[in-house]
Amino acid sequence: MALSLPSLPSLPTKLPTASLVPAAVLNVVSLISKNLPKFNPPRPIYAILNAETGLPLTIPDSWGEITLRFADFQTSDYPVEGGGFMVANKVRRPDGIDLVLVKTGVDLSRATWLEAIRSQIAADPIARYHVITPEGIFQSLTITRLAKQSRADRGSNMLYLEVQLSEVPQIATPSLLGDNAVEAESGPMNELGRVYPSDTSAQVTALAQSGAPSGSPLAGL
Repeated sequence: MALSLPSLPSLPTKLPTASLVPAAVLNVVSLISKNLPKFNPPRPIYAILNAETGLPLTIPDSWGEITLRFADFQTSDYPVEGGGFMVANKVRRPDGIDLVLVKTGVDLSRATWLEAIRSQIAADPIARYHVITPEGIFQSLTITRLAKQSRADRGSNMLYLEVQLSEVPQIATPSLLGDNAVEAESGPMNELGRVYPSDTSAQVTALAQSGAPSGSPLAGL
């Protein structure tokens, strides 16, 4: 009795539409730099810089664990028709970074260091920061959580500050002031799930164009 092999799926006849050149170049650069250790500075560079002023949030005595969350996706959990899986069914959540800053010294030194950070956040709670790491620069993040930890087994004079930052997605939005006012529009498809464009009524647009204060006769148009 002759045996028949199961039919194999047909192989693709063309590459995906997305270009593979950028990824190939990055892989080549990674391979070359691996064999050139002099590219690396003697000490890794870490920093948390204010996006507006360029000043560091703080300068700790050392940096502890760093967790980068840069590929967190949310997919729809309802059945979709074959071939119906699209960009709206898989959206990328904002990037995030969890890191630990270590401060040593006497009680007064640790207390003032922590209070300086808390004061900055209280003075500008919506400030954005750029985080610099040896693996890359992560931009437009805001602090969403602080947690202090002191452990006797690691030294009673060591303070471990856990900092959590989350990305603030930004897109260019047209201004409603002046003669260049345009209708609100959605962001590009690859930004779905990261931006939340708001619709602006015609009345608000007309009010902004005219420069009339609120409560003026134009407000009732």
